[in-house]
Amino acid sequence: MATGFEAAGLALAIFPILIEVVKFYANEKNVVKDFVHYQKLLKRIGRDLSCEKVLFRNSCQRFMQDIASHCGIEEDEVNEILNDQNHPRWSDRTIDHVSITSRASVQLYLDIFEDMMEELSKINDLLGIKNGENPQPELLDKKTRRRQWKKIVLVLKADGIAAHLQRTSKLNADLALLTQQHQYIITTGRVARKNTKQYQWIRSHAIDLYDILQSTFPATPNCNCPLRHDVNLNLEFRSAKIAVQRLSFRTIFTAESPLFALQNWCEIEIEPLEKNSITHCRDPGRPVQINIAPSSSSENISQVQPVLDLCNSIRDTVYSKRCLGLIGNSPEKQHRIWTTNNPLKPAFHTIHTISLAEVLKNTKFRQEQRARLGLKLASSVMQLHTTQWLTDIWSNTDISFACSIDGTVDFNNPFIRRTFGSQSCDTIFSGKRFSRPYLVSSVPCLYSLGIVLLELWYGNIIDNMKNQDERHMPAQFSDPVCAQRLTKEMDCSPNYKNAVLRCICGLDAVYTSLEEDAFRDEVEEKIIGPLEEDLKYFCDKQSIDQCF
Repeated sequence: MATGFEAAGLALAIFPILIEVVKFYANEKNVVKDFVHYQKLLKRIGRDLSCEKVLFRNSCQRFMQDIASHCGIEEDEVNEILNDQNHPRWSDRTIDHVSITSRASVQLYLDIFEDMMEELSKINDLLGIKNGENPQPELLDKKTRRRQWKKIVLVLKADGIAAHLQRTSKLNADLALLTQQHQYIITTGRVARKNTKQYQWIRSHAIDLYDILQSTFPATPNCNCPLRHDVNLNLEFRSAKIAVQRLSFRTIFTAESPLFALQNWCEIEIEPLEKNSITHCRDPGRPVQINIAPSSSSENISQVQPVLDLCNSIRDTVYSKRCLGLIGNSPEKQHRIWTTNNPLKPAFHTIHTISLAEVLKNTKFRQEQRARLGLKLASSVMQLHTTQWLTDIWSNTDISFACSIDGTVDFNNPFIRRTFGSQSCDTIFSGKRFSRPYLVSSVPCLYSLGIVLLELWYGNIIDNMKNQDERHMPAQFSDPVCAQRLTKEMDCSPNYKNAVLRCICGLDAVYTSLEEDAFRDEVEEKIIGPLEEDLKYFCDKQSIDQCF
């Protein structure tokens, strides 16, 4: 018995046979007593079968378009397969063994295809169409047709076909619902409008944190470190809900010499202390004040002492979750810092950092992790754009990952490394700087995001993907020309492709800065929203939080 993908092809092949047979019997005249009554029933059955055929084909088309890129099927080939029930793809058993078919949602489709074929086969049997025989009733002799008509009358009286049709209709309804559920959906503006003011609030605290670290490290007279201080800010996907509940920045302080007995790094959580509120708009006409929730710690803020020497405080701490104190450059801008006690594999006791440019070539960097990173980077652009953490033009060399001594990379925690000098070191940036691109109507930080999203999909840096003509252009011309070509050639989901295009070519809005509310709303709706839907589909999850 056919299973999986092949069952869909057989079901599509059975539908027209059933419709033709029913149509033939419905057009015969005076074959049995009370023929008019049965003729009406047969015409109704034929009409229902035609409707179910169209619905089933539409669902098959949407399903195949969604999984095509994962099964080696070209987009143009989908219609060709659907229109030819003898196409070799239908009987290609390798499709059933592609990794995507093991997902629960995809397996559900395949199960329904099998059920559909079973129901149609039962109708097939009731109409007297046997495998291997010519299904055309007009080729049967008159006596055989009359005998067949008597069987059909019995079937119609018992409502056998109607029962199977009802089951077929239910299966089609399930398929339509599933297809709509798993389509690459771009939500409407009203639904997609989140509380994007929270990005500005996070960005403001990120700017304060950089200024505090800039002034804290070099200004400390007791710090005699000959080495620089590296602070790695973890890049996180943040929704409005997460940001409002409690904002904290996760950082990793690294040093070339061991900070502790066995490891050369320390994870620090930095929490801005603020009792103000921010305004979020559920509806443009109904502003709602949401207060920032207090810290989950019960420790009294007034009892927390300022950190006078951050470098030595980190070195002297016992590696456990505890508060080190407060850092700040003014009474109004204070941050509480904590050490964490995350358990580590021995290989990660000593780490070094590698850039995204190096990680792209790693065969263990799975597509799901790439999609998750793409969304984190898009969210980080909204939180950190045009700050010292994430400048106007950035690239794959600005994004780093922790790598253990045995070469294991922590793909789930990307960060931006910034270096704060001691007495002998000046602040430096890790990423290479690019000149501002020409021929681009996009905002520079979004253009940079688009380039990195392209590199994540192709698993290669853009310089390696330029053709001969593009290599001879200046970088400020060749990068956007190459990016637009690569985007058009992408064999990916419509959501991901549209998000990349909007990053590189620009959005429809007349605004040009992410500091403008309307523009942030549009980026949230047309770039971050589609990337969220794409990741939910890829991870087979109902909510974006479950993907992280």
